[in-house]
Amino acid sequence: MGETNDYQDSRKHARFELLEYAVIQDGATGQSVRSVVTDVSLGGLQIRSRHQFDPGQQYTLNIGRISSEPLVVTAEARYCIHIEDTDLYATGFRCQLSSTAERIDWVEYVHGIFQTKGESLVQEGA
Repeated sequence: MGETNDYQDSRKHARFELLEYAVIQDGATGQSVRSVVTDVSLGGLQIRSRHQFDPGQQYTLNIGRISSEPLVVTAEARYCIHIEDTDLYATGFRCQLSSTAERIDWVEYVHGIFQTKGESLVQEGA
């Protein structure tokens, strides 16, 4: 567990910002951590929490959705950076979707966010 302030952004997919509740579970310890999802892409997501996650470790993410059941995905923590002057950490996760059903659920989730954000931009421009 350590800060990786020299982390270089190597994202392959466009990201959209949001604020959505999530519970991150550590399979090794059974610990659950309340978090907020701050952005998503087809490849993964970033969360904010008061917990320092271990890069390279796998976690189960339960992402709240207002209109349906929580989305549950397995993801690997890629980096965990302390946010200066706060007690929060920004953690990037790469999704590890092992089945077609999981991939479809994730793509539908991300598409819904992109669609909502796009509609918001159109309404702002009108």
